[in-house]
Amino acid sequence: MDKKVLDIPFYQSNVPAGFPSPAEDFMDLDLNLQEYLVQHPSATFCVRVTGDSMQNAGIYSGDVMVVDRALEPQNNTIVLAILDGEFTVKRIQKKGQELYLKPENSKFKPIQITEEMNFQVWGVVTHIIHKI
Repeated sequence: MDKKVLDIPFYQSNVPAGFPSPAEDFMDLDLNLQEYLVQHPSATFCVRVTGDSMQNAGIYSGDVMVVDRALEPQNNTIVLAILDGEFTVKRIQKKGQELYLKPENSKFKPIQITEEMNFQVWGVVTHIIHKI
């Protein structure tokens, strides 16, 4: 009698004996938060937000902003700026030759940047991290 050897496939993944997790299909995906949040490592930092001037943009007191100093600010981007010696986070807007820092809360008025002001964009806000 000639016995034939039959190879049977063996899968090394575990099989749950209970209710499978709906997230199990995605468990092989890894997310490196640093790679996701940081485009320019040597020019990127995080800073915590205080105040409510940007709440309509989804930025709340206590949130952490990821700021990239290597990016050039574009019209309507949110920036971290230094205005007369103090940090502020606002949306930068250019209207003709005029430059404004615009809050995202109607309780606050836009700030027109003038030559007399000590103004510098410190970086572009790329991500906001907050708890839900």
